[in-house]
Amino acid sequence: MLLIDIPRIPPEGLDLDEALEPAALHLADDADVLVRPGGRLAAHVDLVDGTTMHLRGRFSGTIEIECARCLEKYPVSLGQELDLFYMPRVAAQAEAQEEEVELNDRDVVVGYYDGERLDLGEVLREQVLLALPLKPLCREDCAGLCPRCGRNRNASPCGCAPEEEPGDSRLEPLRRLIDKKRQ
Repeated sequence: MLLIDIPRIPPEGLDLDEALEPAALHLADDADVLVRPGGRLAAHVDLVDGTTMHLRGRFSGTIEIECARCLEKYPVSLGQELDLFYMPRVAAQAEAQEEEVELNDRDVVVGYYDGERLDLGEVLREQVLLALPLKPLCREDCAGLCPRCGRNRNASPCGCAPEEEPGDSRLEPLRRLIDKKRQ
């Protein structure tokens, strides 16, 4: 686990060089994202004012995700610079209830932790999920699955006849005129 015991951070800061494991990133049970071995976190953690932590560094690794068109797993290389701040959660600041809350700039760049430990695995899980493509494609020209038989059209053509797109009914009089001219 990538737990940082905040009171034990020395005045000069703490250097981290850790291997990224699926269990440490809280992604072991996530079937959509598979973490491949070989990922690393290289970072430096400073205690800014006794309670505020500043994490600077880089994580890199490879994950496998499903293509949105053909549903085949494919590797995605990740390399993300980190520059994050974490402050202790104050009791009055506890989880907002179901009401409108206005965020200021500080709320967007600062994370919060409870107790005297920060779980960097949860922080990195968030960063991995934010780095994923919105529409993951194994390749730009992925042909996807056949809507009729379900065969992966990247592997081989399926032989199904292409579906005819229904025409616009407003153009039907024009089609009849064109058909009359052709006869």
